[in-house]
Amino acid sequence: MNLKEQLSARSLRIFIENYGIKNEQGLPLEFHDRRFLLDIYKDLNPLQVVMKAPQIGLTTLMTVKSLWVANYLKKDIIYTLPTQSDVQGMAAGSINRIVAQNPIFNEWVKDHDSVESKRVGSQTIHYRGTWTGKQAMMVPSQLNIHDEVDASKQDIIEQYETRLQAQANGWRWYFSHPSLPDYGVDKWWQLSDQKHWFITCSHCEELQYLSWPESIDKERRAYICKACKGILSDDDRRYGHWYPKYKDKQFSGYWVSQLMCPWISADKILNDFMEKTPEYFTNYVLGLPYSGGDSKLTQQMLFQNLTGHPDVADNTERIVIGIDTGKKLDFVLGNTRSGLFHHGDAQDYGPLNGFMARWPSAIAIIDAGGDFIGAQKFYEQWPGRVFKAYAGEDRKNNELFRWGEKNEQGQVIYDLNRTWQLCVDEFRNRLIPLQGEEGDWWEYWLDWKNMSRIKVIDDKTGMLKGIKWVRNGRNHRASATLFWRIGMDKFGGGTVSFLSSGLQNPKKGYEV
Repeated sequence: MNLKEQLSARSLRIFIENYGIKNEQGLPLEFHDRRFLLDIYKDLNPLQVVMKAPQIGLTTLMTVKSLWVANYLKKDIIYTLPTQSDVQGMAAGSINRIVAQNPIFNEWVKDHDSVESKRVGSQTIHYRGTWTGKQAMMVPSQLNIHDEVDASKQDIIEQYETRLQAQANGWRWYFSHPSLPDYGVDKWWQLSDQKHWFITCSHCEELQYLSWPESIDKERRAYICKACKGILSDDDRRYGHWYPKYKDKQFSGYWVSQLMCPWISADKILNDFMEKTPEYFTNYVLGLPYSGGDSKLTQQMLFQNLTGHPDVADNTERIVIGIDTGKKLDFVLGNTRSGLFHHGDAQDYGPLNGFMARWPSAIAIIDAGGDFIGAQKFYEQWPGRVFKAYAGEDRKNNELFRWGEKNEQGQVIYDLNRTWQLCVDEFRNRLIPLQGEEGDWWEYWLDWKNMSRIKVIDDKTGMLKGIKWVRNGRNHRASATLFWRIGMDKFGGGTVSFLSSGLQNPKKGYEV
């Protein structure tokens, strides 16, 4: 290996200079306007996250960086995008064109025409979507790069992590524009050192990072210093340094907003603020998660239902048990008078059988899609008191819950997304008491924290198709609440809005 190769193998930045690396348009990679990308190019931390606005050059960066890592660091790589069409589009529109523009990449990459993989020397980069779990289980990896994290299926991204388990110290890099708090890329950003791009005002030498709305003067339509209010030049914004907010964090994290980009004027930012939706402006201009009023069940919204003291139903009362099945059995217990008074999990059906015996008139609604055999045995053990729940839609009557009759007795079909929305709305409106204090329900809250509402867009038309509740981590007790709520509709003595009078005083409990 000659000196040029030795230096190129040590530093991606030197490699780019030595070989005059070009982007897909055939233009040399330049960092005059994108100096904030330099440290991201050089960063080889095994765990990385970039939360960003779109169109700042990250996909080109990751394409070049992945080729360099595969060749010099000898790592097999999985590079994910949300869908198969995204993979095909990136292969034709970015990867193949970057390879074609750079002779050194032409030497490295042997299978130019392959869409789903590139052989780079002795290593392979696999390009995969997140539309099916089968894709995640097919190939090994030492580095997973996840592009457009928030548009991807979160559970499939989790499955890709299993491909790293065969390797010691597997690497994971995430980058995306954000959507919601605690969802997608923001989940990993929260685990990072949260580096911000700090610049120095040429007037007063104040060190600062740009933020909305403090860094823009709406009258002068210009970027301004937060301290002296002097107008910041493009060079003021151009020359900065990354400083972490936290030390000793798992992930190396970067936040990139359009305010950092010298080619984007204050006028453009102000126009976007006036013309775009708040969600668009927050996600796509500021590169921050948008916490809309109906996209999450927040901690405050849930805990406003706390009563401050426990009130457990006695054994003469009818209660409803909601059960989510899986590796464990997660459950919640409640009734009309008390709301929810208990939650937990079990390894087997022993505790659930104990609840059924303790409350002789108890009704249980159990998820039929997880532990199918166990749920069936539990159903048969308590005839007439256990109902199996299946997610689906009532296309004929558009009912939220459809209880089975005749040969479907003992079953209930429920509309999954509408049931999630119902439970969230009732917690927001203080209609479901939680018996006890914050510590009693903290673990329960952690499951709700992982639920977010997203918009479903038609890929062909770009039109809004509807909404969908998705999880970003475990959600089992939140899911058990859905089954409890289904049971309350039929056996709680009320309608869909069965808790109608509200909490008169959250410290005094629910009053009917």
